[in-house]
Amino acid sequence: MCSTRFEDLPEQVVEQTKDYILDCIGTTMGSYAVPEGKVIASLGEEFGEGSEATILPTGQASSAAAAAYVNAKLCNFIDNEETLFNHHHIGGTTVFPALHAGERTNATGRDLLTATVLGYEFTYRFCLNYNKMRINPEGSLDFAQSSGLGFNSISAAVAAGKVFGLDVNQMRNSMGIAGYYITIPIIYKFHFTTPFNMMKYQDMGWFAMSGLMAALFARKGYTGDLEILDDYGDNSLWKVFGMLEFDFDRMTRNLGQTWGIMEMGLKAYPCCRWYHTPIYMLRQLMDTNGLEPDDIREVVVGVHPLVASSEAYRRVGNWSATETKDAVSSQFSLQYNLACAAHGVPPGPQWQLPETLNNPRLAAFCDKVKVVVDERCEQKMVAYILSGQELGKVLTQVNYTLILRTRHGEYKDTADYIYGDSNDALHRLDRPTIIDKFRQNCSTVASISTIDSVIDAVYNLDSLDSVRQLSGLFR
Repeated sequence: MCSTRFEDLPEQVVEQTKDYILDCIGTTMGSYAVPEGKVIASLGEEFGEGSEATILPTGQASSAAAAAYVNAKLCNFIDNEETLFNHHHIGGTTVFPALHAGERTNATGRDLLTATVLGYEFTYRFCLNYNKMRINPEGSLDFAQSSGLGFNSISAAVAAGKVFGLDVNQMRNSMGIAGYYITIPIIYKFHFTTPFNMMKYQDMGWFAMSGLMAALFARKGYTGDLEILDDYGDNSLWKVFGMLEFDFDRMTRNLGQTWGIMEMGLKAYPCCRWYHTPIYMLRQLMDTNGLEPDDIREVVVGVHPLVASSEAYRRVGNWSATETKDAVSSQFSLQYNLACAAHGVPPGPQWQLPETLNNPRLAAFCDKVKVVVDERCEQKMVAYILSGQELGKVLTQVNYTLILRTRHGEYKDTADYIYGDSNDALHRLDRPTIIDKFRQNCSTVASISTIDSVIDAVYNLDSLDSVRQLSGLFR
């Protein structure tokens, strides 16, 4: 990790990382377009004055810690950022600690690319090898009773530490310090609390900032837990997240030969990752058959049992009766997001603006949507666990069914893919689509000339002498 150079990265990894960085910046800008995003950005002023880093949407000069917190938190807010294995958000927790450590040290674009790849690699490998479900004696699935994303503090420490040029011992200490910054696994608490709140399932800003702090501490000689990732049985780190088992042997397998960032999933829509395939299916059926929203009488969606049977998702399913129609609640209503797609609302912050959230036509369409369990999902997950493959990929075993009953007849489609996953050549987002998404997210926040300049800078990062040439475009 400490010895990895930019020259060690395959060209396709470098290009994929550029897509990832552009997407993270775009979702950060997009979140600033919604009212809650402006509240998050204003927090930068509360950190006090600074001049070494940049809060992107406002162009405010700030400390590296404040910029890492605000930009990473914004990156996640409208739920439009990267998702790994259909479940884990990494997003800005690698990009922004690396970028702002780079602003502080005047690092190059190549430094930013390398650090982002390595920060992502840690979380990819950690998530690849732990399991949150197992087969019970009856042959069905038992699920872990808690879940969290706190491991992102370590990936942030790796990314920032790489930019700072930490040696092996310092990097180990940086990771060990970050491990003690990990927050409690509170995802399930969030999902079962009514109503949803702005903190969402975890604070991605905290992960980015605490990882940066860990790297700064280690750089000064502060020591951390050098065995943070070692096997301590029931006292191991993975147990903190409530996971059921962990495969230590696979953690370092093919390290430096395969790269986790090649398996990331980019979101086309600002909502829960579980919804992206049925949204895509709906648009495909409507476009192929020339259907308008008023043509549709009923939509039946067969989804994963974790979605269809979840109290959290059900309580915002009846969008007409949902009292608090805000950005966060909208992200977890499949009915609402299908309505936005059916009516051609441009994906991005527009789906979460007050005038869209309270549009009566969208609420009326939501009443047409019925969500049911697709039984094939659990069968696929059980088969996957029995196959002995990587534990962490079990939630990629999906199946969707979509039925449109219209005035012109019935249309049906099925899918077993996750729309936007990079390792799926047929359904990944290509670069033109990623750039279009970036433009849409930035459209109400930045000028066209700034948007064009940022796109050019990101796709030429490997030739930038300083990351300030990128961050300076926002000032």
